[in-house]
Amino acid sequence: MIEVQKLKERSIRNMGNVQAEVRKRALEFIELAYKKRIPVQISSGFRSMEEQARLYGQGRPNYVWQGKKYGSKGNIVTKAQPGQSNHNKGWAIDYFIVSEDGTKALWKVDEKWRQAASIAKSLGFSWGGDWKSFPDYPHLELVPGTASVTGSVLRRGMSSSSVKEVQRVLMARGYQLGSTGADGHFGPRTESAVREFQRDWLLRVDGVVGSETSRALETSGYPGFPLKRGRSGKYVRQIQRVLGIDVDGSYGRQTESSVRKFQTKHKLQLDGVTGPATWRKLFP
Repeated sequence: MIEVQKLKERSIRNMGNVQAEVRKRALEFIELAYKKRIPVQISSGFRSMEEQARLYGQGRPNYVWQGKKYGSKGNIVTKAQPGQSNHNKGWAIDYFIVSEDGTKALWKVDEKWRQAASIAKSLGFSWGGDWKSFPDYPHLELVPGTASVTGSVLRRGMSSSSVKEVQRVLMARGYQLGSTGADGHFGPRTESAVREFQRDWLLRVDGVVGSETSRALETSGYPGFPLKRGRSGKYVRQIQRVLGIDVDGSYGRQTESSVRKFQTKHKLQLDGVTGPATWRKLFP
């Protein structure tokens, strides 16, 4: 089987000037797929505006961009004009599978291809194969800003300051980590808390902090409207966790009563409603 280092070297050349985080995760993607005996290679990465114009022009013979004709015959391969693609910003790559000896590109979207896509998604990439209107099976992209809580994918067994930051946010949202608290080590208690958070926020429950979970951790603050009797959902569950009452996601009598007790203790307006002031005290 072709050496993984050879796949990496080819991919680095093909990616060009992509964002550093994209390059880092792309190389990790190649390694993880290789361990599953799926030799993947990156076929492209950063594109200039002119390259994007040529691609967009394919299948659109009369296409002109900035006074120059880029249209050509063939099948339409992209809906993105120059400046509209994440390839132009260095946030996207394309991949394919190679034969075991590394001499042939295999473009058939089969079980191996989809397994590779699943590995890439576990690293925080979005897969073009999931697009409904115009599936793009080789396409992977890391949307800017979607992983800023951690800057990378975090999973059980890892230790870092990024893990500690995730733990701190989880605890602030009412998820229990036991006596160790935010110790920077991604152990079983942290994985369990991540899974609980993912269930509450209707995310893929895998215990891994990828881009979607990271984004949800960032945006799980005050929802922008008061929470009171009759409300239900993820925000209510957060409140119930912090208050130490049954977590059923329904803002009923017990939740209202517990909020009133909390408001009394902290000298807040006593109305049983979780507005901005009460929320800030619950989640400092």
